[in-house]
Amino acid sequence: MLARVELEERHKIAGLIENVIAADGVVTNEEREFLRRVLERLGVASVDREPVSIDPGRATSTLRALPSDTQARVMALLVEGAVVDGVVQPEEHALLLASAATLGIEATALEERIARRLRATNA
Repeated sequence: MLARVELEERHKIAGLIENVIAADGVVTNEEREFLRRVLERLGVASVDREPVSIDPGRATSTLRALPSDTQARVMALLVEGAVVDGVVQPEEHALLLASAATLGIEATALEERIARRLRATNA
């Protein structure tokens, strides 16, 4: 469970999720609610500010620095954050592709996961 991850790492995870949902410059109500639930699950205090996008290189470095047993779960959360509003914008997609590549996840596997999650979200 992610709640067992060290507090500093949970803050990093929250930052990664904030950045994927804000990558396109718009944070929808669905994305805010998703972030609220994730922050609660992580035991990280909510912040009353708009997330600031970071470059994919910094995001992938942060992801790579997480414990290996946490990385796949965080990647799943990043995908969920990107699809929660029913559409994956190009900026979100680029961040997901860079993150997947960092973890050795093939682009086709990521695309399939995104498509499945979008179908479920839009159903």
